[in-house]
Amino acid sequence: MIVVAVMLVAYVGLRHDAVFYQRQLAEVVTVQKTRTTTQHDEFNNVTHHINQRVHIRLLNGKARGTVTTISNSYDSSLALTQPLKPGMQIFLSSVHGGHGWQFRTMKRDATWLPLLLGMFTLIMVQMGQAGRKTVLAMVVNMGLFILTTYLSSRMQDAAVFWLFIIFSVLAAIITLGLVMGFQQEQTWTVIITVVSTIFLTLGLAQLVFWLTNERGMHFELMTFITQLPGPMFMAMTLVGVLGAVMDEATDMIATLYALLMANPKVTVRQLITAGRHVGQEIFGALSNVLFLIFMANEIPMTLLYLRNGNNIGYTFQMNLSLGMIQTLISAIGIVLTVPVGIFWVWLFRSRRTRGMMP
Repeated sequence: MIVVAVMLVAYVGLRHDAVFYQRQLAEVVTVQKTRTTTQHDEFNNVTHHINQRVHIRLLNGKARGTVTTISNSYDSSLALTQPLKPGMQIFLSSVHGGHGWQFRTMKRDATWLPLLLGMFTLIMVQMGQAGRKTVLAMVVNMGLFILTTYLSSRMQDAAVFWLFIIFSVLAAIITLGLVMGFQQEQTWTVIITVVSTIFLTLGLAQLVFWLTNERGMHFELMTFITQLPGPMFMAMTLVGVLGAVMDEATDMIATLYALLMANPKVTVRQLITAGRHVGQEIFGALSNVLFLIFMANEIPMTLLYLRNGNNIGYTFQMNLSLGMIQTLISAIGIVLTVPVGIFWVWLFRSRRTRGMMP
């Protein structure tokens, strides 16, 4: 009931917040199709182009409440255009010297924000204090990510990668510190493991790129890239590696610390064996999850290439190769997490043992 109430309040509030916007908002009242044309190409692809006459009611500004008419065009692929339907709230831009309007984009916050708040509320209700800490960490990380992307758009191209390195370190510290506690030795062991593994993994990747002179790396085909593609690719890979390494390091080091609590006299060989077993259990599933995440981003362009007469080999080289390289780099990070984590656990344990000796 709490979750549903939060979602309903958020939805109603966001459907009636037009007065807070400076950009012109409108609600679609009725839609009529005026013309449909069909286009064929040499590969038997068929695209339908549809024109709409849309009656809208302005929701803010001096003309609030006024009903007017605009035109909208879209095609059946819905790749870059979209149809308008009654009840939608949309942003407008002025045309003809401010004497007319045209569709700019949809107002989507009334859909995704209630779902986000519902998820946060459900986590806090079900998990209690741990859930509140998790939600706080997620909100802080989202704020950091938005700030990082904003700064990267304002700075030189080469600075993008270093900005995301700072973001990754801060995200690891904040997330693990809030969830596990800043005062715990185990927390700092995980943090140091994550940071060390990330630097080692990306350092190895960069070394390979330098030795091979980036042969076969088609950075120029990255979608909507307006900066140097190399640093942007490494920044994207960094964020993926961060999530995978943090997940594995948390599980493995928690297991090793539980083993140390149960048997303080455990040997280094036993620590290595336990860490390897945890890594073996996690590696397969985690690597496949990352593979699916990286590849999912390339599905639309892959289908576009195949539907336009390109063979599998060329399509893979042009679209899927970068995703595969990201998967391989992340898999290397997952593997390196085991020895790096075991080393830091052993080092902290050795220091603690020496501190207890007379």
